[in-house]
Amino acid sequence: MILALGMKWIEEALSCPTECTCDKWQVNCKGKKLKNFPTTIPLTTKKLILAQNNLPNLPLLTMSYLNELVHLDCSHNLITMDLDFSFPGLVKLTYLDLSFNKLSHITSFTFSQLSELLLLNLSGNPLMVKIMEQAFEKNSLLRYIDVNNCGLSYLSAETFEKLDRLRILRIKDNPWNCDCKFLTFSKWLIHTDIKFPDFENTTCIKPEKMKGLSLRKAKLELRYLCLVLLRPQDFIYICLVTFCIFLGGTLMAWLVGFCTVMYYHPVMRLYDEPEDEEYRMI
Repeated sequence: MILALGMKWIEEALSCPTECTCDKWQVNCKGKKLKNFPTTIPLTTKKLILAQNNLPNLPLLTMSYLNELVHLDCSHNLITMDLDFSFPGLVKLTYLDLSFNKLSHITSFTFSQLSELLLLNLSGNPLMVKIMEQAFEKNSLLRYIDVNNCGLSYLSAETFEKLDRLRILRIKDNPWNCDCKFLTFSKWLIHTDIKFPDFENTTCIKPEKMKGLSLRKAKLELRYLCLVLLRPQDFIYICLVTFCIFLGGTLMAWLVGFCTVMYYHPVMRLYDEPEDEEYRMI
């Protein structure tokens, strides 16, 4: 019985999905109109191509057995992920392509167990509106990230600052909202050593007065608009704060001076009274 089960497990571990083609350590299921993740993928697979199918999700249990996987291409599918979704510990995975799917958010959990990841493609996900600051905290080896053609209006510089090995970041064709909140990220874009292909053609979409400006020019405009020009209520606020500081400083200086005078020059000292009486008697 145990031997039979063992033989069955070995057969499944080495078998190739009927819809796919297999060649040594590669399984290619590209364009097979699959609606479900193949369940008989050999456990020794290093490269798995699932592109151009109709997969709605990625089954964690099935994927968790693919410990040898190095290359995973799931592009051009219908994949969605919950906010608490986390890829299983594919400890050897270095290449992950999730482009052209229906991803909406990238959280600190999504790639937290993919510590060896080098190349990540998230482009072509127009529903992806947010990448959290801690999204790549556990992916310190990343060298390439592509978020072209997504729904991102903001990104935080802190998301990428700890990725010391990151060399290329693609951010074109996103609806960038170049307001004052965007200023810090735009400064980082100019001063970092990371390369941004087509950076000069990456433009702002909002607000209306910034529409069409390249991110480089937008940085200069934002520096002027956000740090120089102030609204009337801003001037009123600054004046009130300045007046309060001046008034507080003046009162404090007066109080310190008054206390100093009282301490060193009292109006009358008790031990001086007998001397005054003795002087009058003489």
